[in-house]
Order: sequence, then C-alpha cells, then structure tokens
Amino acid sequence: MDKLEDIKNKLKKYGQEHLLLYYDRMDNLKREKLLEQIENIDFDLMNDLYESTKKPLDLKNVIIEPIEHTDKSKLTVAEREMYEEKGIEAIKDHKFATVTMAGGQGTRLGHSGPKGTFIFDTENNKSIFEALCDTLIRAWKEYNTVIPWYIMTSRENNDATVAFFESHNYFGYPKESVRFFKQGELPMLDLNGKILLEEDRIIKTSS
Repeated sequence: MDKLEDIKNKLKKYGQEHLLLYYDRMDNLKREKLLEQIENIDFDLMNDLYESTKKPLDLKNVIIEPIEHTDKSKLTVAEREMYEEKGIEAIKDHKFATVTMAGGQGTRLGHSGPKGTFIFDTENNKSIFEALCDTLIRAWKEYNTVIPWYIMTSRENNDATVAFFESHNYFGYPKESVRFFKQGELPMLDLNGKILLEEDRIIKTSS
C-alpha cells in the first residue's frame, strides 16, 4: 500500500477525509507538505482534546492560591548575598541557561518582523534581541563563562529570526552557544471536531 492510500485509510478511520478534498488540484510541493502534516498528526490525541471540550468544568472545589515565592525586599543582606553566590556558582558550573520565548511577531508594536528584531532603542539602534544579549555578554565577561542561550521561535518567524542573528554576527556572542527551536503546534478544529484548512488547503495550525 502506498503512502497516499495509507493516509486515506487513516483519515477515513478518524472522519477527517476532507483534508484531501483539494489534493488533486494542488501542486506537488503543496501535496507533499499536506501529506507530511497529516502523517505527523496524533489523531488519538486530537480526538481526546476535542472530547475534553465537551465536558463541563467543575470549579466548585477549585482553590486558587499564590505559588510559593520569596520576596527579595524582605531578605536580609546576608540572605541576598547567599543567594547571589549560589547563582554565580551555578553559572560557573555550567548549570544555568537562558531561554527566550520569541515565537511572536511585532504586529502590536507596528513592526513587520519577529518581535525580538524590533528597534526599541532608536538612539543606539538597538533591538530587543541585542538588549537581551548585552546581559549575557556582561555575565560572560564577569564570570568568564558562556551561558547557553535557547531561543524559541515559531514556524512563522524562525527563518527571519535566524537570519537576523546571522546578519548581526550574533551581537558578538558565541554562535555555538545560541540554539533556536520552534514551538510546537497543533491542528485547529472547528466546533464539530473537524481539522481546519488554510486558504491554500494546507492544515491550519496554532501554537
């Protein structure tokens, strides 16, 4: 059985045959993209998520409490110094990394690219990404330790984000210590549990 037939049988099993409704009218590139998307869908998970939306929420016994935290302003000088020392030790022992959630676009800022590429400091022509990198560079110089920097992007802005870093030579930070990864996505469903398609007939997804 070839891949297409296998996928047709899978879609029939889960009642999602409409995903191939426009398959014959698509070019080869879009066909491959669509089939790849379908192959990567966990249909059992999608069904479970959809069914869970039908169950009423029981909030009668839900108690909302603040998470445990330490108020820095209430620490003694000795306590603050102790915690600072622990943090510095963790950095020097390579037990610390930085994660930046950068999957969004700068639309609300009036910016057409990834939000991190927005120039917020116009006097110094500095982007949000560069300002974040400045902090890492200061720590690198102060503690003689390069902190790994993980940057979460999205399918929409990953290429533009990587290109921005490349064009700015990673703002002087070691390239090998910067890692990009795309946030996960799930297919979008309508009120009947059917997977939605984009205007170009590719599966519509959301983070």
